[in-house]
Amino acid sequence: MEKLQVLIIDDDKDIASFFSTVLNLIGLECEAVLTAKEAFARLAGSVPDLILLDLRLGPEIGGEDILYQIRSNPRFDNTRVVVITAYPSIASMVNNLADLVLIKPVEIEQLKTLVTRIGSMEINPRRSPFRDPVTQLFNKEFFVTRLELAFERARRRPDFLFAVIVLQLKLQGKDDNQIKPEAWISILRGVADRLRRRLRPMDAIAIFSNQKFATLHEELKSPDDLNIILNRLRDTLSEPFNFEGDIYKLTASFGKVMYDEQFKGPVDFLKAAEYSLEIGK
Repeated sequence: MEKLQVLIIDDDKDIASFFSTVLNLIGLECEAVLTAKEAFARLAGSVPDLILLDLRLGPEIGGEDILYQIRSNPRFDNTRVVVITAYPSIASMVNNLADLVLIKPVEIEQLKTLVTRIGSMEINPRRSPFRDPVTQLFNKEFFVTRLELAFERARRRPDFLFAVIVLQLKLQGKDDNQIKPEAWISILRGVADRLRRRLRPMDAIAIFSNQKFATLHEELKSPDDLNIILNRLRDTLSEPFNFEGDIYKLTASFGKVMYDEQFKGPVDFLKAAEYSLEIGK
């Protein structure tokens, strides 16, 4: 078996050292980092075969943020991610993103079995369609998972403020059947590019349908930040799109909702945003 490249991401130095020692003895090449910042720096320049990821890395950036970045980047399509955590309730929310979940404490035999399964390809890289193939934005399933963890973070941090915007697009002066499919694909990709450029890298952008998008905005400083974001989106989507010399203009409608404790979970929260879209508030 070729040497597998392993990145261990855990803020507990002793645990990271334990994992690294065991896996090195088995014949893997391991590197351990203790913070999310270090992890992002390593992932920017390398593509490990296997990542052992602790979810609880700190209040600002958690392991779930790293997992989102991995699953949303095609560079890591062949990377297996094993989530290791002491919190089963949190782990259950990322089951569809991780290749395997181990609950601490993890014993030596568990690690050995893990390596054997990976080497024999019993654990294949997860390639669930987290990204829309046309726009490369997140799909709704992935977006809801990210929203679930935003709720979890809000429960841990009273100062954590986040919001969701749902936007509906409509062509001005044209029916949907009057536009060529390739023109609409070009417009959708243009919308996705504009949203990426005008929003922060940490904001999650998803496409729900050919005309509906959603964005998640975390670490807001005040409710006024949401209005600033809305104005930015209105401006960028008001600019016309050009496809093979034809000009297309869109009308964008918005719904928004800011987190507070009255919401029981992400489903209610998203419904509130879509209701805001329907009533135009």
